[in-house]
This record gives sequence, structure tokens and C-alpha cells, in this order.
Amino acid sequence: MTNRTASFYLFVFISCIYLLTAGGHYGGDGFWNYLTARSLILNGDLVISDQNFAIPEMQRQYQSVASSNRTYSKYGLGLPLAELPFFGVGHILSQFISKLPTDYLTMFTTSLTNVFICALWSLGFFHLGLQLRYQRRTVWWLTLFFALGSMVFPYAGYGFSEPLVGISLLGATGGCFFFVKNEPLRALVVVSICIGLAILTKLYVVITLPIFLLYMWPTFKTQSNKRLSAITILAPLLFFLIVILFHNHIRYNNIFHTGYHLDTLSHQGGYFAFYPTQIITALYGLLFSTGRGLVFFLPVVCLFPFAYRHFKISHPKEAKLFLSIIIIHLILFTFMIDWHAGSSWGPRYLLPIIPYLILPLGSLIESADKKRVLAFGIAGMITQLPGALINPHLFVRFVQDKKIGDLIFYPGHPGDMLFSPYLSPILGGYYQLVSGLKHILTGTSLTYTISSGTERSLSASLKNYDTIDIWWLNAIQTGLLNTTLTFVLLFSIIILIAIAIYTMRQLIIWQRQPEGNAP
Repeated sequence: MTNRTASFYLFVFISCIYLLTAGGHYGGDGFWNYLTARSLILNGDLVISDQNFAIPEMQRQYQSVASSNRTYSKYGLGLPLAELPFFGVGHILSQFISKLPTDYLTMFTTSLTNVFICALWSLGFFHLGLQLRYQRRTVWWLTLFFALGSMVFPYAGYGFSEPLVGISLLGATGGCFFFVKNEPLRALVVVSICIGLAILTKLYVVITLPIFLLYMWPTFKTQSNKRLSAITILAPLLFFLIVILFHNHIRYNNIFHTGYHLDTLSHQGGYFAFYPTQIITALYGLLFSTGRGLVFFLPVVCLFPFAYRHFKISHPKEAKLFLSIIIIHLILFTFMIDWHAGSSWGPRYLLPIIPYLILPLGSLIESADKKRVLAFGIAGMITQLPGALINPHLFVRFVQDKKIGDLIFYPGHPGDMLFSPYLSPILGGYYQLVSGLKHILTGTSLTYTISSGTERSLSASLKNYDTIDIWWLNAIQTGLLNTTLTFVLLFSIIILIAIAIYTMRQLIIWQRQPEGNAP
């Protein structure tokens, strides 16, 4: 079996897993992006303040957005543009499936955007592993740890824009590798377009541009036509810059206003703080806290320092590139007041750097520490299950509504969930997952209990907070589908499971084959 065939099987396998576990709906930032995509398709503009929904729960969700008195979304244009074809498919399907509300269908198909993006991201990771000349088995395990054992798995079902940033940065990395190795101008085009798309999605990504340019600089100096090479990389970047400035002008009549200038933090001095307590707290929180710490939400990262020692010997240039991208992200978000990213699964802002933390582990797998890497990787897969099957925001609401954290700080304080092991999203997520299964089987829910210094213990029932958030399960439980559609849905689920099993089997066969240079 060739690597190209294995790539196809991998994409199908990961897509099936993500599709089987997706929530099928968006909230928070994802809903804002959905509104922008909806407005572009239905109204041909970016205005989100003039929309109405026939479904009460979606209208209530929209009212929470409308209460902000914003005419436009403050988020970058990258993800709404990526969502356009998915929204369009749902809108077209609604013309043929009249028994389902149009808003349900368009929300569902739009929510599959990150399923597709994260599956492609995993495919790109797979190819980058092959470019690094790792053995097939190594690439297979690394890709599993990335796609199913990291935060990428849950975020395939969420509406955040970090996956699009991540795949764009990885695409730029692959383009850099190809340029340094073969020096084709099309590689520069890929690098430029990928970085431009990442900046269009999240403006901060511009800080990574010098890192990629420095990596390519020694090869660039050897080019016979340096002017053409410079134009090749600058032209796409200029195009994306014009789009960003035009987007700002349309929304706020000022090319330098992005929408974040209207936020409360902007009026109180900005998003960044440079005092020691901020730096220490944010760095500790991003790496070691039970609520957001990378060591808990990506266990294999504990092996990164050991793997990097091997990786920088076998791939010195790439090691510097990876480490630079990691460090620049850590520095940026250490100074950000909102480093915890609100109601999120793990350190959401660090999601784009996950490939650079996992790829060096290949050097460790191919040394004497294979079992240790596999153990941490499998631990990562176990960690992600509640994030993928349960809506983590329900646990946030549970803590706030039940005031179960008020003996630690005070009700609703984010510090409770960021630093208290009692309220770890991983622990709480597993309680929700088990409680949800119990509720399906027996109709009762678990009680969540923490110890208290004044009352010995504090308990609250997880009832109404333990929904297993999978789109097809929700569709069946709500009774929205008639008998025919329910049968079609169940048959489709069985087909997806069968395809996932078959493609996984083919990938296992591929990684056991003798090493070769198959394309």
C-alpha cells in the first residue's frame, strides 16, 4: 500500500471518528462566526444584528448575542469564510427536507466545518511526519496521539477558530520544508497563503511570520532570482492584508479597528499586563493548572524536553523552527489577561502549537523510550473523551448555578475552575459522562461532591448538566425525526462505524509493511 493510499484511509478514518462524536451545534464564539456566515449567505453582508430564528432555543441564544449591541462580529473573517460552503449545503438540503427546520440543518452542517478542518489538519500532520523521515509505525502512532490523544479531538466538534489557525501554520511549515528541500516558487506561495489565512483568522499570528522567514532565509539567499521570490511570498500576504483592512473599514469605518476595541478590557487598559504576578500566574496556568494546564490536557508534552534533545540532533533546523513557534506563543499568552480563554477545554490558545510539541516525540519512539511515549499517548486519548462527548460549558454552568466552588473563592469566580483540582474539567467531565450514561440507563444522575473546610462536604446533582452531546444521539432523544428519518440516521451511523473500522484496519496493515519510498 502506498503512502498516498494510506493518506486517503487516514482522512476517512479520522473524519468518521470526528463525525460520530461531534455535537452538531455551536455556542459562544462559534455562534458569532455562524451568524457572520449566515449573514453572508442570506443577506450578502456582515451584519449580525438583524437576524431572526424560528427555533426558540436558537432565538434565545441569538438574543444573548444581540444584547451586546454589536452590529458586527469582532472575530476574524477566516472561519466564517470557511463555513460558507457548509452553511450553503445545509441551506440547500433544507429545500428538500421540509420536515426539519432550516436553522437546525444549517447549524448542523456549519458545525461540521471544524470536523473537516481537523481531519485535514491530521492529514497534514501525517505528511509532515513522513517528511521528517520517521518510520511508518512512528508516524501512525504520532498521528493517533495528535488526532485522538490531544485537544484537537474535542475541538473538532467546537466552533472556535484555533483549528483553522493550526492547520494554516502547519501548512506554512510544510511549505517551508518543501522550499528548503526543493526550492520551488510554488512552495513560497503555499507558505504565504497559509500564513495569510492564519492572520485573517487570528491577527496575532503575524508574530510568527519572522520565524518562518528566518527558517527559509539561508535557502532564499541562494535563489538566482531573489526579486521574483520576494514578490512570490509578499503578494499573497499583501492580498490578505488588504482583505483585513477592508473588513475593518466595512465594520467600523476605520481600517485599524478590529472590534476588540469595543471590549471592556480595551477600555480598562488593554488585553495585556506585564507585572510579575500576571506572568507567573498565566505561565503556571497554561502549563500546570488542573483547569488549563498543558501537562494535564496533553500528557505527552511531559516527554517533550527529552524528545527535543534527540530531535535537535536529527533535525537541527526544524527543531529551532518548532521551538521558536512554541516559545513565541507562550510569551504572547503569558502576558494576556484572558490567557485561560474563558469557557474552554484546556489551554485553547495553545491549540495551534500542538503539532510542534508532538512531532519531536518521533525521535523518542525510535529510540529506547517507545513504551513510555505510548503510555503517555494513550493517557491523552483517555483524557480527551469527556471533552469530545460532553459539552464542557455545561460543567461551568453547573459550578456557577450550584455555587459549588464558593468555598474556594466565590461563586462563579474563574479561579475555582482554573486552579482547584476539585473542579477540574477533566474530573468533572468524567462525572458528567458517567452520569449521562447512568441517566440513559436508569433515569437518575450522579451527585458531584467536594470536601469543605466548614461543612465537611458540598454536593449537587448533575441532573440537567450531564447530557451526552453527540448530534445523532440528540436527534434521536429529542424525537424530532420521524420513523423513516430515524431509520436512515441509525443506518448511516452503522455505515460510519463500519467505514472507521475498515479504514483503521487498512492503516494498521500499512504501518506494518516494510519501509520503502512509496509515494
